[in-house]
Amino acid sequence: MELQERIFEGKTDTGEIKRGDTLESKSVQYNCQDLDQEQRVDVNPKQTNAQNIYIYVSSANGSLAAKLTGVTYIEESKKVVPNVKIRLFFGHESLMPVYEANSDSNGNFIIEDLPPGYYTLSAEYGDLKYYSHFIKLLPGQIIHVSVLLK
Repeated sequence: MELQERIFEGKTDTGEIKRGDTLESKSVQYNCQDLDQEQRVDVNPKQTNAQNIYIYVSSANGSLAAKLTGVTYIEESKKVVPNVKIRLFFGHESLMPVYEANSDSNGNFIIEDLPPGYYTLSAEYGDLKYYSHFIKLLPGQIIHVSVLLK
């Protein structure tokens, strides 16, 4: 109270403190902190999110899942290539494949039970590569892709 008595000029009969022309109530609180306190604050926080999403599509009338089949060829000679590394990506992001496989000894591959949507397909065989445009799969649809490695 001594500090308030020095700062303020006087009090009214209702207990309000009067300073010049303004009135302030008794509940005014003055806070004083030591500003030399050391605080550890991370100004560059890092957050990582890892999520696994599993989507299964089916119905009572039959499966609505789509199917993608294909054959791997060398583009110039149209020769069938066996054991090609096949990767299927959801959308255009090619960071994490939703499906990985190798083509069989006849260059064929089958990817089943896919939810409808847009996909991209990539294939690698040594230095030869293939990357598709969007492949649109509708419910229950079967699409055949010819993979031409360059």
